[in-house]
Amino acid sequence: MRETPSAFLPVEASARRLFDQAIEHCRRRAGKTRGSILERLRAGDVEVHSTLRYALAKELGHYLGGLGVAFLAIYVYGSAMTESSSPCSDIDVIVVVDRRRDEVDRLLRGLDLALVSRFRALFPRSSAMSSLLDAHIVEVGEHDENSDSAAFKGAFTRPVCLWRLPPEADGGVDGGPAGNSLARVSLR
Repeated sequence: MRETPSAFLPVEASARRLFDQAIEHCRRRAGKTRGSILERLRAGDVEVHSTLRYALAKELGHYLGGLGVAFLAIYVYGSAMTESSSPCSDIDVIVVVDRRRDEVDRLLRGLDLALVSRFRALFPRSSAMSSLLDAHIVEVGEHDENSDSAAFKGAFTRPVCLWRLPPEADGGVDGGPAGNSLARVSLR
């Protein structure tokens, strides 16, 4: 019997790649096999779950940045930063865009659905999980971590910039991602 392709097929393929790259990061960091990492994740290992979520956020930034549209920066905060992620934890990200667009919201919702599907396929006991991405979209003028932006103000850990548009891509205009004082952070 032939399966009907999903309307999210490109996003599903991207989610699979994002997961594979994040699991590979966990494997390299721990010096273990992929199977061992998956076992640790299934067992609820907090450190590996936090590393996986951090790596997923980093890969998400690179993925969104490669689309060549409105994305200017990706920040992560929350349990992925404090190494306190559980199997049910979401990934708290702030997505900085040039301006709010319906397409951005739809893309992030589609990615979240695809990531949750991939997570459930890898970890069947997580079937109750309904969302993996907790994405807050802010416009470029709201992205200063010292501003009154609710996305930055409400974070219980300081948001860390995992990816941003390179200065040469936006001309280094003051106030844009190249003009802010936040440096890129390497994947831990």
